[in-house]
Order: sequence, then structure tokens, then C-alpha cells
Amino acid sequence: MNELIEKLKVKDEWALKEVMKMYKGQIFNYLLLMLGNREQAEELTQDTFVRVYFKAGSLRTENLKAWIYKIATNLALSEFRKKRIKNLFSLGDVNEINYSYDQKLGENIIIEEALSHLPEKYKVPLIMKEVDNFSFEEMSDILQKPVGTLKSLVFRGKEKMRRKLEVQLGGKNG
Repeated sequence: MNELIEKLKVKDEWALKEVMKMYKGQIFNYLLLMLGNREQAEELTQDTFVRVYFKAGSLRTENLKAWIYKIATNLALSEFRKKRIKNLFSLGDVNEINYSYDQKLGENIIIEEALSHLPEKYKVPLIMKEVDNFSFEEMSDILQKPVGTLKSLVFRGKEKMRRKLEVQLGGKNG
């Protein structure tokens, strides 16, 4: 991995292609869950790797994955700020999404709907922890927030989702 990082730092195109092979799918899925829009996720995935290429010379960590996720997260947060996006997954989008976790489509739709209504301050850490399996320490490096704050945000995000799911499921039954 160190050799790959060193080649990336000197703008070696082979190194960029290798990094893209390793992380492009993960970054796309991550951005798609955050944004709820396939075209935006594709665009920001490309923007992420353009920035990886041009900013690799300033890479000061051995954790390439966390650094790439930090770039993608910052791009998504900028998008949230610029457009004040309120995410709603349409059923058409949900059917096209390739998720890294394995559940029934019906359950996915309900969970994605609840996730789409979470404020970004809860959604970002929750996706990073529960979908992409980052440690709280890695998340702290990426999001520049203390571990305790992130644990609290993940907990509160889960609670908000639980309440939303109870309302959705209760509404269907009652």
C-alpha cells in the first residue's frame, strides 16, 4: 500500500486507476446513500477521484481509505450546504441501488425512507458506522469530530430512525 501511495503522490496514472478499482464502488454507494440521487453520486464520485489525483501530493496519512472518504464526505457536505438538500428516495432510485448490505428489498425501502429523513449531522456518521463499518477513530479523523460526539450522533441517529420506523410500521398496522 505504501508503494501505491508514493506513486499516487507523484501523479502516477496507474496508481490512480488502482485506487479507483479499490474504492470507486464503495465511494459511489456511500455517496448514493447520503445524497439519494444517482446522478449526483456519480458526479461526486468522479469529483472525489479528480481531487484524489490532484491532492495526493499533500497526503499525510497512511490511511488512504479514510483520506478518500474524507474528500467524498466534504464534497457531499458542500452539496448539502449549497442546495440544502432534503433527501427522499424515490422507488425508482431504490430499485437501482447496489447496496453493500443484504436485506429484502421491502425492508430496504422502509429503512432508506427513514434514513432519507435524517438530518445530515446524524446521517453521515450513521452511514459511515453501520454501512461502511468505519471505526469511531477513523470517523473522527475523517469528520474532524471527537469520538464521543460521533458515538452520540450515531446513537441519536439510530434512535431517530427507530422512532421513524415505529411510526411507519405502526401506521401500516393500525
